[in-house]
Amino acid sequence: MKYYQKITLFFFLIWGFVAIQRIVIAIIMPAIQSDLKLTYTQVGAIISITGFIWAFGTVLWAGIGDHYGRRPVIVACSIIASVFSWVTGLLSTFVQLMTVRGLLGFFEGGPWGPMNATISEEAPPEKRGKLLGSMPGGFMLIGVGLGPLIAVWLLGYFKSWRMVFYLISIPCAIFAIILAFIMRETPSMVDTIQKRKDGQKREVLDQYGEKVRMVDVLKYKNVLISVLVSVPVMAWLWISTGFSPLWLTKVHHIGMNKMGLIMSAVGLGGFFGAPVMGAISDRIGRKKAMILSGFLCFLSALLIILMPTGTSPIIFSIFYFFWGFFGIGHFPLYLGSLPIESVPYQYAATAVGIPTAVGEILGAGVMPGIGGSLADKFNLYAPMWMACVAGLVIVALSLLYVETAPKILEGMEKKLTRDDYLLKPFRGKKPPLETT
Repeated sequence: MKYYQKITLFFFLIWGFVAIQRIVIAIIMPAIQSDLKLTYTQVGAIISITGFIWAFGTVLWAGIGDHYGRRPVIVACSIIASVFSWVTGLLSTFVQLMTVRGLLGFFEGGPWGPMNATISEEAPPEKRGKLLGSMPGGFMLIGVGLGPLIAVWLLGYFKSWRMVFYLISIPCAIFAIILAFIMRETPSMVDTIQKRKDGQKREVLDQYGEKVRMVDVLKYKNVLISVLVSVPVMAWLWISTGFSPLWLTKVHHIGMNKMGLIMSAVGLGGFFGAPVMGAISDRIGRKKAMILSGFLCFLSALLIILMPTGTSPIIFSIFYFFWGFFGIGHFPLYLGSLPIESVPYQYAATAVGIPTAVGEILGAGVMPGIGGSLADKFNLYAPMWMACVAGLVIVALSLLYVETAPKILEGMEKKLTRDDYLLKPFRGKKPPLETT
């Protein structure tokens, strides 16, 4: 197995078990709530705190990784997050849960940007989109697809929600320890680290030979568009997974077991969709793939919402599979190749971390709350329509992207220039030299 394939596999596994550590508390919350006598408001706060703190951790650790090295950030954050996941099983009060789950989010957000940056630099350009799809694929297969099944089985077998946390926290730490012996820093990071050790000023150049600072990442058009796109994508993810169980059981009167299988179809669809849409983007271009995925995500949701009462769970499973397929298909593009291929590799993790943080705060944190309020005021169709329309918003915003796929750029008659990737106020200007 080639080196880039090996680290991609470990990133897939680590990110998948990171997903379980984040999601499992919502799955077994009925048992936790009953034991610790939590109110519904406290339940919501405990689940939300992880996402909010995750946002800040993502940006901070991405910047640290771009400066000091990505390998220690990925390994250390994965292990420490696993420790806090394990500690969750020891807790007995609302304040303790808020504190520990917040710390969990702070460290769990750390590996995302450095992992994407590492794959982008190590992978062959013609396979970059496909390989960047592996991590969101792992998140959906292991976390969303298998996570609920594993959590419910462990809870039933041990009759203790605490044992669930003790056991699901082990794999991520083990894979992170193994990765520490396998992973090496990318060439750009080796150069950055050596210059820092030698006391030299770091000079980062973009693909056109111009000097760039870390703060200049925000001057790149694709990074800012990904910041905007992150809101509807994350809103789609957390509204669809958060309200679909209620919609299926209360509106369509589908039993819990069949509803669980339908929701697992979302995870399975995302597992296939992320690498497939990434691979398609390698051939047709990142921008076209984003537009295609957004439209088909909208269409899948529309068909789901229009299904009449009494529709077979099998039919729902098929449509939910494709909803997950195209929804998660955005991740290797808007949080992968499009921002990463626009900036120097030295700042790739930062280019991923900023949109991730905004998406976590607004898309995952604020939008589901709005969806819940609309459901209370109208009915459960309201949040489902929000998740549906998110697909059209993604399409509209994706029209603004500048293409970055190597194969497409090579075949273009009119070559893109540095100014094409910069926002208008910064075109024709040379960013000042990075001095750290």
